[in-house]
Amino acid sequence: MISNKLGLKWPETTHVWEKDLVRKVNFLNLIGSFNIVASLIVFNLIGFQSLNIHFFIALGLAAGVVLLSYRGKFILGSYLFFGIGVYLLGVAALYMQLESNVMMYFFPLTLSIVQIYGRKELFGHLIAWSVVYFLTIGFLVVFGSDYYPTTVDPELMATLKVFNGLFAYFCGLMQIMVITWLNIKQEEQIKQVIQEKRLLLAELYHRVKNNLNIVTSLINIKKNNSNSQEVIDALEDCRGRVYSMALVHQQMYSGSKVGNLNMMDYLVELIRNVEHAFGGDADVVLEVDSNELILPISKAVPIGLIMNELITNSYKHAVVPEQKLIVTIHVSLRGNSLQIDVSDNGPGIKPDRENSHSTLGFELIRSLCEQIDASFIIGKNTVKTSGANFQIKIIDYSVNTHLHV
Repeated sequence: MISNKLGLKWPETTHVWEKDLVRKVNFLNLIGSFNIVASLIVFNLIGFQSLNIHFFIALGLAAGVVLLSYRGKFILGSYLFFGIGVYLLGVAALYMQLESNVMMYFFPLTLSIVQIYGRKELFGHLIAWSVVYFLTIGFLVVFGSDYYPTTVDPELMATLKVFNGLFAYFCGLMQIMVITWLNIKQEEQIKQVIQEKRLLLAELYHRVKNNLNIVTSLINIKKNNSNSQEVIDALEDCRGRVYSMALVHQQMYSGSKVGNLNMMDYLVELIRNVEHAFGGDADVVLEVDSNELILPISKAVPIGLIMNELITNSYKHAVVPEQKLIVTIHVSLRGNSLQIDVSDNGPGIKPDRENSHSTLGFELIRSLCEQIDASFIIGKNTVKTSGANFQIKIIDYSVNTHLHV
């Protein structure tokens, strides 16, 4: 707030965590300065003036923390802040003696370390200062009594015990309240960013879906105006492929988890589209091990195109006179692998066509499988009837790749 009043702006290259660190250091430095002034007043009122010069030194150094932060030396500023704390508490422990409860002040100071350095970019600094505090406390406990410069009157010691205990508790409570307040504020900011990204992502899928639907409509217009059956078939293949991509974005836009695709819902709509395009009397048996099988966006479009090719292939080439076409699709998770089996009861695939790379459909499937690191196997059906069997296996399929917004 003060920086805004003075017209100071962050450099464009400043990271968010750097801004956050500067704000926390300056805020805690301000609170620490108030605590030093309050302690200075109270200690003088109760007749304990041994720390006056050290309090003034600490206040002078506190101004250096703000100056370092202003010049962009925020790490040095934080080190100076904690250095002031170690210096002041070390001196206080020697002058007041350990039995005065002065060591309790290390608790709120430790909370300050976690509050300022509690993120991965600064984890090393947190460890460094934790070691410094541990060594300082250990030295004071083991050797502190050998360095007491003065003796403290028993009545004054009793007063110091009460004051140090209550004030250290108050400082710790205040630190906890500050941490809680900052966490609540940060959580609200995160929720706001997530909501904004969710809306932007949904809008992106919506626009892509609309654009692909326009392409589909243009293909339909061209197909309806063509007199060549070969051109009509080629355009219908293109329309099906474009629709399979549009359906991915439609499902991701309308789903409860934007950016993820429910495999069951997607395949049901895809099968309906293929049935509508080819018509005829056929049964498609869809078996998905889990209704909550989710696909991430990185794999949804390639798998959608692959499934469109395989289902369309069965409708085109597996129809046998006086026999009802049955297409079986089985999707399952096996360990860390996603396996998709598509089979039909048609005449099967001729060996020369099975190994041919000239067929556009097979070329497209193999190319898409390479994109998602999947294997593509063509074989005979495992049931007694003849037919083709296609197996897609994504070996490194992990649910951790899902995008939850």
